[in-house]
Amino acid sequence: MAEGPWAAAGLEVLRHRDFRGDRLERPGTYVVCFAAAWCPVTRRFLPRFSARRAEVDGTLAIADITDLRDPLWEQFAVRITPSIVVFREGVVAARLDGRRLFGISDARWAELAGSMGAQ
Repeated sequence: MAEGPWAAAGLEVLRHRDFRGDRLERPGTYVVCFAAAWCPVTRRFLPRFSARRAEVDGTLAIADITDLRDPLWEQFAVRITPSIVVFREGVVAARLDGRRLFGISDARWAELAGSMGAQ
């Protein structure tokens, strides 16, 4: 469950050991926010990310890439945090990259969440 800087979000925290190459080692659907604790844009976005839990048919989680040496930066070509990657049965199914200095707008996140609405 949530730890360290992510405790307030109350979401599962994933690390590089939870991935094998570009696959997430988890069954089902996961909506993963790639996040760095030092990023103010990410810290502002996380409450909005976790607030849509009930709207998404899947598990929301955080991939902690606070360490710039974390291999997940390269494995998923993350250039901006936050960025969201949707995994279905471990395989990338959708992606929403943040924009520099802006992150992910409520409208873009709502559109992605709505497309994955709870059944």
